[in-house]
Amino acid sequence: MHGMGVQAVLTVVLILFTATVKTQKGEISVWKTKVTLTCPEIGKWYKDDTVITEKTDDADLEIEEKSHTFTYEGKTTFHCEYTSEDDKPTKYYFRFEGKVCEDCYEVDARLIGLVIIVDIVGTALLMILICSCTQNKSSAGPAHSSKAVSVLCYLTILKQNLLFVFWQQLNRQTRSQDTYSVVNRTG
Repeated sequence: MHGMGVQAVLTVVLILFTATVKTQKGEISVWKTKVTLTCPEIGKWYKDDTVITEKTDDADLEIEEKSHTFTYEGKTTFHCEYTSEDDKPTKYYFRFEGKVCEDCYEVDARLIGLVIIVDIVGTALLMILICSCTQNKSSAGPAHSSKAVSVLCYLTILKQNLLFVFWQQLNRQTRSQDTYSVVNRTG
């Protein structure tokens, strides 16, 4: 039991120590067959230890050297070498393995999630609107059994009549006489 406590303390200390170390982040983005690698700083790009581009003093080219775009053909290793804040050379490695195609599009999960949430909220608001518009109105004719009862309206009726709504007998005078409102039993 004592050994497990020591392991737990060491794990917590290790997690806290690694959380305090600040790391630079690179980025990989894919669009159809093009892969763009973005280095944390401006530097030299290497493909399998062979230099691809060299750093220049031109301001327009320095922005492009922070990222490298290529057509994906298979597994390869890239890295960028840049000078960090403490003036020592730093290498940042990229390894991309994936499937790309000319007719593929990247789907953003946050966008899809947002669309689903907006759809659910919109449906709930529409149900509330329909329930509030149809709840207090009564027609002069017989009640139609074909009206759809939303969940919120059903809960309102349930609250008013307690649990008797589900087991009450239908009144013959309020039944609809429409074509498909009667069940015919044959056999």
